Amino acid sequence: MLHMQHNADPAAIELIACAAGTLRRASRSLTRLYDAHLSRAGLTTTQFSILRTLQRRGGRMPLARLADDLVFERTSFYRALRPLRRAGLVSVRTGADRRAREVALTAKARPRIARAMPHWVAAQRSVLHRFGPASWPQFAERLADITAIARAAHAE
Repeated sequence: MLHMQHNADPAAIELIACAAGTLRRASRSLTRLYDAHLSRAGLTTTQFSILRTLQRRGGRMPLARLADDLVFERTSFYRALRPLRRAGLVSVRTGADRRAREVALTAKARPRIARAMPHWVAAQRSVLHRFGPASWPQFAERLADITAIARAAHAE
């Protein structure tokens, strides 16, 4: 996990590139690359991520947990689900405990995911080829650390 030095010189901190700005630029650039590939299957990167997360979790899960796993604010997540619902790829209904809503893949989603997968693989290969496949796992862990730091700070 990343450790922050609380006694770091404030003047030095100001000279370091903004973490949020740097990561947002990288994220937007990567999203554009993946979107270009996934558009061939009629999906965006966000939509594919939602569908794949559901698929990996057995095809259904509580809406709040899915939004949290994907680091979405609840209102943004509802907006992201809207086109998937209109396309008949997911359903949203009351869950087993009657208080929570549940998101589930529909039968239409599985062939769409399968059709999108080769395009995602092409985007992934393109990035890893340039980044270095051996370097990616450690970098991905560091990014997960940043996500955990931000979540912990937000919870405080």
